[in-house]
Amino acid sequence: MLIGIEYVVVAYVIWLFTFVCYIFMTKRRLKITNRAVAALEEKFTESSTHSMTEKNK
Repeated sequence: MLIGIEYVVVAYVIWLFTFVCYIFMTKRRLKITNRAVAALEEKFTESSTHSMTEKNK
């Protein structure tokens, strides 16, 4: 059984590990979101360019 300083160290290590995992998961989610936004912007740009070309005819 852990007592005193060992309990504090173990609790801190668990918290630190959890925080590091959260950071990596958030970065991964941000990359995926940025790719999706870029794809949507590209699709919107292509469709608006296409519609502008049709209007000018």
